[in-house]
This record gives sequence, structure tokens and C-alpha cells, in this order.
Amino acid sequence: MAKNKYDIDSLNKHFGKQLQFSLDELRAFFKKDDPTLPDTTIRWRVHDLVNQSVISRTGHGLYQLVSTSDYIPELSTRVLKISKYIKKKFPTTSYCTWDSGMINEFAQHLSSYPFILVDVERNVSESVYFSLKEEFRGVFLRPSETLIHDLLPDFQLPIIVRYLTSESPLNQVNNIFTVSIEKLLVDIFCDNEFNYLAGSECRSVFSNAYYKYVVNENKLLRYAARKGRRPDLHKYIQEGNFNKQKN
Repeated sequence: MAKNKYDIDSLNKHFGKQLQFSLDELRAFFKKDDPTLPDTTIRWRVHDLVNQSVISRTGHGLYQLVSTSDYIPELSTRVLKISKYIKKKFPTTSYCTWDSGMINEFAQHLSSYPFILVDVERNVSESVYFSLKEEFRGVFLRPSETLIHDLLPDFQLPIIVRYLTSESPLNQVNNIFTVSIEKLLVDIFCDNEFNYLAGSECRSVFSNAYYKYVVNENKLLRYAARKGRRPDLHKYIQEGNFNKQKN
């Protein structure tokens, strides 16, 4: 299918208010003008629209208009410094560095006590922890929820070292491994460090993240499954209707 302005405009108008739509919905859209259109032609059209970056796949049989952009987090100076330190000291280690301030883009209220997260492979987590303690102040290894609330606020941008879940979806920005939108959402839903984002605050983060960026739900749910929370998160997304409407 040629990139016809009428086709693209019609597609944008039809699906413009939906964050996500299915192959069946695309099939119905194309058959509206030609009910006899064969399924092979429809699938070819969808394939062509993906190749032209008019739509993007967000899951199995699910699509999104490309007007929604990919998430590329902005890395703070401290995150960059820590990342480069880990990369130099542990060049073969898989890791992810990010900070809770990244959540402010989506939250209703700014966090009073931001912190930095260093997610590394379990077998080197203690080595990374002790190494970071030699270079930075306020470094903690998998602190309890009580410690997070009682002690971490006494430090400016404390560093929390955690285990990196295998097959975590990561972003790479300027050769630095950091959080993807899928990892960010799953972690704030699952992990004790983000219990302060309860109720409406968590819903706001999910709603704004889905509204602003492409969220690959297959990738998100696979990662949630690695953390043992896939059914809970899937139910939360469905009940919140985050992946359906823009307004």
C-alpha cells in the first residue's frame, strides 16, 4: 500500500483517541470501505504501515499510532557518574542505573526524598556495593522498607543497590544502561522502594506514561512475570484502562 495521505489521515482520525488498538480493529477499519477485502491484503497493509512507521507494535496483535514517542530518560549528573564508575570497575557486569526523580515526569507530586537505584547481577551485588561505598556517600544494599523511610531521607541522593532481575527490559542512552518505561512501571508497581506511590499517585504515573510514550505491554508483562506479579499487574492495567483512551 502506498503511503496515501487519505489513508493515513483516515487512520489517524479513526484511532487518534486510542492509545492502543487490535488487529481486529484494523481489519474492521479497512473493511469499512471494502467488505470483501481479503485478510492477506489487510495483513500486508498493516505490515506496510509498521514499516513506514505510521503505526508500531505494542504487543501480540496490538498496535499504536507512532505519534506517541519512545521513552528516552534524561540522566542526571550523579547517575552518569555512578554508571561510568560501574562500567570501569565491573566491565562485564550487567547493570541498570536510574533515579526516582525520573518518576516526577508522570507523578502528581514531586518526591521529597529522591534516591538513585543501581540494579546489578545478584552474584556481584555485594562487590558493587562495597566498591561504591569507597567512592560515594549514602550507599545501601537492598535496604528494608523501614530503613528506606527512616534513614535514607538523611542523605542527599542516597544510592540503593539491588538485584537486577534477569531479562529486565533496559534502555541504553549514550552507552549507559538505564531504565525503560516498562521496567519503570513494573518496578514502581512491585518494589518496596516505591510504596510511597500508593493509590492515586501510582495510577497517575501509569496513566501519564501510557499517554506520553509507547509502552510495549508484552515486554512489560514478561518482566512482571519474572517478578511474580504478572496477573496482578495485568488486572491493574485492565481496571485502570490505561491502554485504551487518551481522554
